[in-house]
Amino acid sequence: MSRRVRRKVVRRGVEKVDFVEKDELDWTRLPDDTMIQLFSLLNYRDRASLSSTCRTWRTIGKSPCLWQELDLRAHKCDPTATSSLASRCKNLQKLYFRGPDSADAVISLKAKNLKEISGDSCRKMTDSTLCVLAARHEALECLQIGPDFCERISSDAVRAIAICCPKLKKLRISGIQEVDASAINALARNCPNLNDIGFIDCRKVDEAALGNIASLRFLSLAGSTNIKWSLFVLPHLIGLDVSRTDISPSNVSRFFSSSLSLKVLCALNCPLLEADPTFVYNNYNHKGKVLVSIFGDILKENETNIFLHWRNSEKDKRLDEVLNWLEWIVSNSLLRISESNPPGLDNFWLKQGASLLLSLVQSSNEEVQERAATAIATFVVTDDESASIDPLRAEAVMQNNGLRLLLDLARSWHEGLQSEAAKAIANLSVNAKVAKFVAEEGGIGIIVNLARSVNRLVAEEAAGGLWNLSVGEEHKGAIAEAGGVKALVDLIYKWSQSSCGEGVLERAAGALANLAADEKCSTAVASMGGVHALVTLARNCKIEGVQEQGNIELWWQFKKCSNDKLQHLGLVWSGEITHD
Repeated sequence: MSRRVRRKVVRRGVEKVDFVEKDELDWTRLPDDTMIQLFSLLNYRDRASLSSTCRTWRTIGKSPCLWQELDLRAHKCDPTATSSLASRCKNLQKLYFRGPDSADAVISLKAKNLKEISGDSCRKMTDSTLCVLAARHEALECLQIGPDFCERISSDAVRAIAICCPKLKKLRISGIQEVDASAINALARNCPNLNDIGFIDCRKVDEAALGNIASLRFLSLAGSTNIKWSLFVLPHLIGLDVSRTDISPSNVSRFFSSSLSLKVLCALNCPLLEADPTFVYNNYNHKGKVLVSIFGDILKENETNIFLHWRNSEKDKRLDEVLNWLEWIVSNSLLRISESNPPGLDNFWLKQGASLLLSLVQSSNEEVQERAATAIATFVVTDDESASIDPLRAEAVMQNNGLRLLLDLARSWHEGLQSEAAKAIANLSVNAKVAKFVAEEGGIGIIVNLARSVNRLVAEEAAGGLWNLSVGEEHKGAIAEAGGVKALVDLIYKWSQSSCGEGVLERAAGALANLAADEKCSTAVASMGGVHALVTLARNCKIEGVQEQGNIELWWQFKKCSNDKLQHLGLVWSGEITHD
């Protein structure tokens, strides 16, 4: 393949244009292995676009190795959409989805060989949905539903999972009303390889029955209530998570003494335990075990973060297993603690919490990275209504090289990481020092690029980042120079016709409203069709927050533009614009 290119040649003051032949790489002749590697670096939409260019790439785009994992959390997932993907998903191994409606739809994928399913925002999921999900995927090895409270799921669903999924190794479910003895005994009988259980934020769990699962090595009861700790007999446990429970020092001591195999006990935000400083700080009480707690300094070993120490140590399969479990457990607990924001934890967040979350951002597990980034976005916010940011917590993230880590995470091709990193950067950017640092490190260009994403969640968080960064006068020009105005206008055109784009629209309109206060940016907004987009938005969108931000921006535009100029732009406004 070749193409003709123009080359300018100047002779004696006369410009002459010659045409020369220049060889160009024929991408369709690259080895299949090379193309598969390139495809693997793209998201699903880009893969689909590339596959549509020629027959060779269409065949490569269907390669089973490219469809080992599927993340549907950002997409409207219905049976029609999943049916269209079914031909590619026969060998699918791992699936992420969001919402109970998506759980019903993923059955249409016909991915009978699925080994891992992870669903969130499933508060309304029922027993019947979960039972069908388990029955259609008998090869499941890992099932995670949470972190929402799944109060409509009962012990009946747990029994069905035990019967339908005999290869199960890991089961984590949040917010069940009760997990009774019959459900736990069904797991013990039918799932001989089950070594990791998480009954998180559950009202009641039969403690004695858990001892019947001989294969159990890792257990999380974080946030669960009505636990009778004295009934626990789990001699083979390696890791135990009792965070956010009422466990006492005496019960922890009993676990340390009675279980020779126990290596780690995670007890974050346990009031009774933390009320006894002599126990928390006295390593003699721990019997050589690792106790992860808020007020102890146990997270550090020889002044080295224990996660980094274990992660960088010589490869040990058993140690890797412990580390993977601990990172997931701690990231989940810190996220839940940051959401509830209990009083008295300022010192923890400043001394340990921020650095710990940033350590988890560097995990090799993308799910842990996501949760850690979300927790960072959450713990710095002190007031959701006023979007107030704790300056000391924000600076603690900066002092630990956190902004660079988050910006690196935002560059990831993984859209889940992009979304959560953009959310953290957006929240932190409310702080003027952080916003300045983000701008100096090239973060505005990164955020603008994310705002162009076709993924709704990524675009929404990126637009929120531009909204916060555009508050400062010093960053408005940089946003415009990076193409931010065009990206925001495009977002409004794209999502104004969507039924699920209100979050994107409010943030994009808010960012444009801030930019419109600047003379140069205001001109850019008008020249790029922004005023027309906002007029259309104001007329057609009935969502209060979107209307408010759109009207503010329009007020700035109408204030600065004459009627002749507006008519020249093709705009006629018959409504009333108010601005306080």
